[in-house]
Amino acid sequence: VLGAVMASALFLMSIFIKDFRQSVETSESVKAFYAADSAMEWRIYCNLNGLDGTECKEFKPDMNNGTEYNSQDNYSEDRNIKTIGISKKVRRGLEVNF
Repeated sequence: VLGAVMASALFLMSIFIKDFRQSVETSESVKAFYAADSAMEWRIYCNLNGLDGTECKEFKPDMNNGTEYNSQDNYSEDRNIKTIGISKKVRRGLEVNF
C-alpha cells in the first residue's frame, strides 16, 4: 500500500513540476520573442537606411530586462534577416525575407 501511494505521489509530482516549468517558460518565451522583435526592427531600420556596421551600432537596442539577442544579416546574399531573442534558457527566433 505504501509503495502504491509513493508511486502515485511521484507520478503526480512529475506532472506538476512539468506544468510549473511550462508556466514559467511561457513568460520567458514572451520576453524572448520581444527581444527578437526589437533586434529585427533594428536590423530592418539599418538595411532600409543603408547604414553599415559602424553606423548601425549607434541605434543598437538596449535590453534592460535580462534578455539578449543574436542577429544574422544576409541582406547582401539572400536578402533575409534572422534574429534570435534569448531569455534565460528560452530562445525565440524571427526571420524576414525581402
